[in-house]
Amino acid sequence: MKKLILLLILLLTSTIKADYISPSLNELILKADKILYGEIVCVDESVIEVSVYNSINHNSKSITIIKFKERNCGIRWMEYEVGDTSLFFLNLKNGRYRSMGGGNEGEVPIHNDKIYVHASTISTMGFVGHFDRSDLQMEDNGYNNPYNGYVMDLNDFWQATVVIKKCFKSEISKTGNLVNIQQLCAATDYESTMKENKILNWAISEIKS
Repeated sequence: MKKLILLLILLLTSTIKADYISPSLNELILKADKILYGEIVCVDESVIEVSVYNSINHNSKSITIIKFKERNCGIRWMEYEVGDTSLFFLNLKNGRYRSMGGGNEGEVPIHNDKIYVHASTISTMGFVGHFDRSDLQMEDNGYNNPYNGYVMDLNDFWQATVVIKKCFKSEISKTGNLVNIQQLCAATDYESTMKENKILNWAISEIKS
């Protein structure tokens, strides 16, 4: 009987993992209540405190964020540590802010003015040729080492995020997908930036495809 119960649990978790679809970069941007990046200054049992360097829809110099809860199909790339710098895509739930994505896609590490974007938010079909693969190594040789993602210039990534958030909005379907995406800016407001910022060019091309 115990073996049967264990088998059912394994089958259920495997099905949940197989059915999980990572949010795309555009979904993270358009569905987020707040987007910001900064340095972790305090780590408690269930929350972290972040000193905010730059933000969208956030006016304070700091913010408290619920720690990502690891699960079978989602493990953070490393333990939370004071001094680490990351970008956070956040949703407000029950009065508290949490990072988006069941696979920790809503927390993106930053090192030396480079941001390391989760591979699955760019493509669920394998690596694409638009961006350079990450070579970020973790000192503790823990999970996801080397980091499975793309390395991008932080300033370009932030510029693209600001433009997408400002110039597009979307309704959310019952299944959580982006629907009826509307353009709020004239194309002339971002076309010149698209020529110089390949992240923005890629993201807008994905929206319009």
